[in-house]
Amino acid sequence: MDIKELVKTYKTPLYIYDINELINRVNYIKEKINPAKIVYAVKANTFIIKEIDEHVDKYEICSEGEFDICNKLNINHNKMVISGVNKDEEYVKKLISNYDIGRYTIESMMHYEYLSKYSKKYNKKINVLIRLTSGNQFGVSEEDFEYIIKNYDKKYINICGIEYFSGTQKHSIKRIEKEINYINEFVSKIKNEYDFTLDEVEYGPGLPVMYYQGDEFDEEEYFKELNDLIKSINAKTVLIESGRSIVASSGKYVTSVVDLKKNQNGNFAIVDGGINHIVYYGSTLSMKTPCFDLISNGKESDVYNIFGSLCTTNDVLLKNVNINKLSIGDIFIFNKVGAYSSTEGISLFLSRNLPKIILYKDGKSRLIRDIIKTSEINFPDYRE
Repeated sequence: MDIKELVKTYKTPLYIYDINELINRVNYIKEKINPAKIVYAVKANTFIIKEIDEHVDKYEICSEGEFDICNKLNINHNKMVISGVNKDEEYVKKLISNYDIGRYTIESMMHYEYLSKYSKKYNKKINVLIRLTSGNQFGVSEEDFEYIIKNYDKKYINICGIEYFSGTQKHSIKRIEKEINYINEFVSKIKNEYDFTLDEVEYGPGLPVMYYQGDEFDEEEYFKELNDLIKSINAKTVLIESGRSIVASSGKYVTSVVDLKKNQNGNFAIVDGGINHIVYYGSTLSMKTPCFDLISNGKESDVYNIFGSLCTTNDVLLKNVNINKLSIGDIFIFNKVGAYSSTEGISLFLSRNLPKIILYKDGKSRLIRDIIKTSEINFPDYRE
């Protein structure tokens, strides 16, 4: 990938998603969790959905907007898991009346009531997963789970199994083991007390990504231990949900130096991007140094602080890094930004443009989103 040529063509700031790297990563994870199936969490990155469609088994969709994107991309409705804590009545009605969705999740008693009401109204049997809470705002309690098992209408609802997810970036296999043991115990309890078999388990282990320089992690050993645990899950079908781990490594964020200055606190470089475009999980004012590359002709080295274009002292991308001496136009490439950066950043701050997004595959680039002027979004419209 020739970053300099891409910058000449598309300018900066710029997101680049390497589709070959992405597909290799998906297949790597699938191999490591076999025979479990893989569910892609759409929230991690909506721009690569179609590129991985034949490589993933299902999509976790957590909002009506995410559904609309997948629907416009002609994603098979049977591959969709309609999830999320806020499924309002009109949304549920729209989905049940118009589509044959693969799975719905029940995350509250209100969800249960809406799904029951509209499956009956439209005489359509729907498949559901009941999400069991880990103690946060997601999912239902054990008591509510059992109430549903005892009272649901078998004519209109098919309870396929259980969904469980407690958080992201889990490095601890022991924590995952504890969660899987809990899932197995609960599945056994439902079987023993209600003579009801939960055939599917969709589990989000929170597969971690090493974003920062100096992080050490034996991923091969991690997946070996994880796969042993996955095989112990007491269900006919096991689905592993992941977003961050699938897509992070495929993304690059490219930004150029637009100004240089020096004061009593050191050397400063201003780039045309910033924290409105780039998000690293766990980063606080660049106390950790993310993985990055630099294209510069500087021969000697010096220590720099790299700041974005926002009018806030929080907009620091790199702090006290020893790099080649910088010139205007030098290019920083931030790696592992395939997950969340293009959708989670504080994009509207200061009404700066949203960057272009490029897909790069087999040596060819494709513009899939042009610059978007956020000034139009932030504009107060007084027209009558």
